[in-house]
Amino acid sequence: MSDENTTEQLPDDATPAEIGTADTRALEEANSRLDAAQKRIDAMLLREIDHQASARLDVPSDLFDLGKHQLSDLLTDEGDVDTEKVTSAIETLLNERPNLASRPGGWGHVGAGGGAFDDDEDDGPDWSAALRG
Repeated sequence: MSDENTTEQLPDDATPAEIGTADTRALEEANSRLDAAQKRIDAMLLREIDHQASARLDVPSDLFDLGKHQLSDLLTDEGDVDTEKVTSAIETLLNERPNLASRPGGWGHVGAGGGAFDDDEDDGPDWSAALRG
């Protein structure tokens, strides 16, 4: 560890105790920054897992809350999200509790025009043909 930062702030006649205190403060500050960085990394990893889980689970956080998984369970040895582990955890949870699966959104086709029932095939008589005679 370099003493450049800590010794510049101390007088030349600083005692070993003063140098040790300054080094301790610098170490605590570095650890604090490291902890903050790790929290940001964990939050990004959780968002990535939530994004993957949202395709199959109605509430992606159920993977952790109900599936009892920890972030570390779903990572590779290098600390990246392991897609296979996430997929396996989702499948296991859905096998145990199928009601947690994502549901189709919206109302579906409610007859307002457009959508799956509009096509160019002639399915038989329609109103415009009936009015024409």
